[in-house]
Amino acid sequence: MGKVALVKGDDRKANIRQALELISDDIDLKGRHPVIKVNFVCTYTPLSSTHPDAVRAIVEFLKDRGEKDVSVAEGATVGTTSRGFREYGYHSLAKDYDLELIDLNAPESWKQVYIIHPDMKPHPVRLAQTMVDPNNYIISVTRLKSHLQVGVTLTAKNVIMGAIMVNDKVRMHPSEAGNRVLDYNLFTVMQHLHIDLGVLDGFEGMEGNGPLKGEPVDHRLAIAGTDYVGVDRVGTEVMGADFDDIRYLNYLWDWGFGEGGLSKIEVVGETIEGCRRQYKMAPRFLKMRRQERKGQYLDLAVYGG
Repeated sequence: MGKVALVKGDDRKANIRQALELISDDIDLKGRHPVIKVNFVCTYTPLSSTHPDAVRAIVEFLKDRGEKDVSVAEGATVGTTSRGFREYGYHSLAKDYDLELIDLNAPESWKQVYIIHPDMKPHPVRLAQTMVDPNNYIISVTRLKSHLQVGVTLTAKNVIMGAIMVNDKVRMHPSEAGNRVLDYNLFTVMQHLHIDLGVLDGFEGMEGNGPLKGEPVDHRLAIAGTDYVGVDRVGTEVMGADFDDIRYLNYLWDWGFGEGGLSKIEVVGETIEGCRRQYKMAPRFLKMRRQERKGQYLDLAVYGG
């Protein structure tokens, strides 16, 4: 049975630290290099991005366990990664803890993989070598956020989209194909990646038209676990979303990348029922799902992907 920590409290940093302590026996780096994958999406919208205090909690936890060399990595989608590091306070964070800041969009070695496209031909996307290197212990930390195409964006999607070179990201969800292609491509790319520790910062989440234009949710919780599918399942539950509607996570569960069954996830700390809050899902996402349940499909020329 997988273990996922769920903590509620009035201090973001303390919440995450407590969640990590609750699963500390499951965290074993085995000499690998810790890489904390944060989530910016847009370097002009702080609510869309990982708060530096969330990273502080993880870094201090690692340092207290004897880890000396820790990296923080991101590949921003809107705006440059360097701007995100600067504007969101990561330079001072790096100075305080002697961290390496890695821009996943900067020139480095890449692994080329293939995804599906509406023309039914394989299309290449490039993944940053930092994220595919098995010697790196990948820690995904992001907010609880709704998403206008796939419902929710949590630890898995943070790593998948952030690992892709910025110029290739658009190939993941071609507008003429709708969101079904994006769900499948997220599953496909994750087969080349790994997440060793998932952390969800739900101190202030995002609802509505996420991941960029949503509204804040004062939720005050943290989630952590070494099974990222289990972490994202618990995250989906506390957001009040229907897990059956989150296709890419169900694909990962169905094919054994992690545990998505609540009956097989040991939630330690708080209960899901005691932390659940109904996030507003993006209207576009809800409309797509309603149409699909009726056996109808949206006019993709109008609603795109």
